Amino acid sequence: MKNDEIFSISLDIGEAIIRCGGEVHRAEDTIKRINNAYGSSCNVFAIPSLIIAQSENKIQLRKIEREETDLAELARLNELSRKLCYEGNEEINITQKKLYPKMLDAISVCAATSAFCIFFKGTLIDAVFSAIIGLVITYAPYKKISFPLFSANLIDAFIAGILAHLPFIFGLEVQPDKIIVGTIMLLVPGLTVVNAMRDMMNGDLVAGMFELFNAIMSALGIALGTAGAILIFTKL
Repeated sequence: MKNDEIFSISLDIGEAIIRCGGEVHRAEDTIKRINNAYGSSCNVFAIPSLIIAQSENKIQLRKIEREETDLAELARLNELSRKLCYEGNEEINITQKKLYPKMLDAISVCAATSAFCIFFKGTLIDAVFSAIIGLVITYAPYKKISFPLFSANLIDAFIAGILAHLPFIFGLEVQPDKIIVGTIMLLVPGLTVVNAMRDMMNGDLVAGMFELFNAIMSALGIALGTAGAILIFTKL
């Protein structure tokens, strides 16, 4: 492959790494290593929403619109970058993302929400409702609309809070607060905080602060959405 192709492919991989939840330092290092392996020096600056790279007389920018955590895809991209560096593999597919069956996704959502609900001292019936609400906010029709991160978490948390109170309104012996806690754990940006700390410790202060601010805004959206739902039922 020509250097121009390698440069473009390396940016595709770096962009995909950030999209699937990888830290910025990993993306920068991957781009540099791939270009160095083919005899080209490369300078890279990346934050979670943008990559700027320069190799010889070529400069490319990549705007990263959306991020979705996918550790299996991250592992595949790491393996792909190693093949490019050490084996010179000509046949690559950057966009070949593993699609999990919807049933497996649904089971994972149910298992996570119900387990967290029980962990926070909810009952089995609370766990069942938490799992159902988790499925609702995961597969609801409005999820097809690309909302900003803050708005998406605000809407999800508000709907989860409303649905968590409905069984109690209809006279069932449930604990809405435990149901809400189990459900909103799907939204908590734990990996984002970890990546922010790791980037800052690696010296990427701009990227780390960017990710940390994203995590704070996510948490704020969750808190406001949940508080709004609770406030509605408190006034009833």
